Amino acid sequence: MEDFWSSDSVLKHDLDLVREQIRNTVDQSHGFIKSLLKGHVNSGGKMLRPALVLISSRLGNQDSRFDAIKVASILEMVHLASLIHDDILDMALTRRGLPTLYAKVGAKQAVLAGDYLLSKAMALVGDSKGDLKASAVANAFGRLCESELDQDAAQGDFFISKPTYIRRIAGKTAALFALSCYAGAATTKAELTDQYRMHRFGYAFGMSFQIQDDILDYVGNENDLGKQTGRDLQCGIPTIPLILALAEERKNNSNRPLAALLTDKGRQMNNKDTAKAVRMVVDLGGIEKSSHMCDVYRERALADLSLLSNTEVSSTLRSLFIKLIDRPS
Repeated sequence: MEDFWSSDSVLKHDLDLVREQIRNTVDQSHGFIKSLLKGHVNSGGKMLRPALVLISSRLGNQDSRFDAIKVASILEMVHLASLIHDDILDMALTRRGLPTLYAKVGAKQAVLAGDYLLSKAMALVGDSKGDLKASAVANAFGRLCESELDQDAAQGDFFISKPTYIRRIAGKTAALFALSCYAGAATTKAELTDQYRMHRFGYAFGMSFQIQDDILDYVGNENDLGKQTGRDLQCGIPTIPLILALAEERKNNSNRPLAALLTDKGRQMNNKDTAKAVRMVVDLGGIEKSSHMCDVYRERALADLSLLSNTEVSSTLRSLFIKLIDRPS
């Protein structure tokens, strides 16, 4: 994924420093823990959250640039810990085409490894000279856990409301996006109005990013995604395309075949059932309506970017945002 940032050599260099910080933190661990986590932290994601920290830090005093690198490392470690827990909850065997930590060592060791990584992130917060508070990181991670717990407790209940879905993804994704954008600006002491706008932008970015991710779970290319489409359905997780398709079916189809399929099969859907449900969601306009919802958050995000005091930062974030929200995988 390093080529993703090839157009910005400074950012690419700083992300390499973030990776080095994380690797150094893991390398200081006990031998067994180090061997568990080494592959996970080197698994090659986009490094989106640290990139948001680093780009937003350009709004303030560049003497604090290295503080921003540490903050970026902290938030990426929080994200990596959440992915370990995610894979355990979903019983996912692969991520980005590679075996998950859960697949390698089982739930017990994987959850402890995730907890350990989170503890190291919080220790770095204590050592940080910037304005990032441990309470802010804990609050974002707490919201993430609350949303995951809510989702897991209701697994197999496909008939949730749109507000419930919005609350879940706000905690699961948008909270950490918002913190990443705000923390970068706050660490370099950017103008308060810019810090506020970055928080708003990050929230809208996170919401639209997750909605797009949920759309791709229905209509994305499996080779590009590195995972099977329809995975959320098979795991009993309702997302916005399904929620909006069911709402449309309630209005216009007295037989309600999609609802009947979900009620009959529940979490026991095989690949054939899943493919059938996906087709129904598409036919009922679930994808199109979800795209409209994504566009609402897209416009909010772009509106906040247009108000930033630094047009270069605004332009960089706008390009990144559009590239990711329009992504095919």
